[in-house]
Amino acid sequence: MTTYQVIDLESFPRRNYYEYFMATDTMFEMTVKIDVTQAVKKCKDEAISFYAYSIFNLTNSVNKIPNLRYAHIDNQLVEWQELVPTFTNFNQETELFYTLWLEELTDYTSVDREYKKLIKDYANTTDIAPMGDVPPNVVNISSIPWLHFEHFSSHSGAIKNNVTPMITIGKYEKGGSQLLMPVNIKVHHATVDAYHVSLFFEILQREMNRA
Repeated sequence: MTTYQVIDLESFPRRNYYEYFMATDTMFEMTVKIDVTQAVKKCKDEAISFYAYSIFNLTNSVNKIPNLRYAHIDNQLVEWQELVPTFTNFNQETELFYTLWLEELTDYTSVDREYKKLIKDYANTTDIAPMGDVPPNVVNISSIPWLHFEHFSSHSGAIKNNVTPMITIGKYEKGGSQLLMPVNIKVHHATVDAYHVSLFFEILQREMNRA
């Protein structure tokens, strides 16, 4: 498990914002269409999973923004050194999803290998979390590969003031000369502003454009 540092609220530049939005438990989400034309071609040319490639780039983009790596541990605000992805997969027979996770994000080819191994190993699972306890330092990634949505919204009251980012991607479709994929991110306003979300999408687009 990666390490974290406890945030000293006395010197935390966002302290006023953090305390205000924690008190109101304010979250917000944005959906942006990402151009995945180059990414789709790359995955086909190299025979790698587009979903695995997306998971790799989504997680890397999150990890480049400190505000997206905050979490609460023992009632303290902390910043993880690195997040790892949980991701959903689909059991075709039961028509139920389940959640898996990856520990190592060395490069996209190793992520592709581990992803393919995991979905093969757990293809017939009937458990929502067959790998057991999920690591605490995660970014949650879900996929809705059947729909090209304009916006997606999820509301969970189970964990109050949850600052862990939640990302949902949809089916990519042709838009003019591009292949566009909807990406939704849900964040807590105590730790993240629209600026940081905009930066996330900017970095993600750059990562998905890599040849």
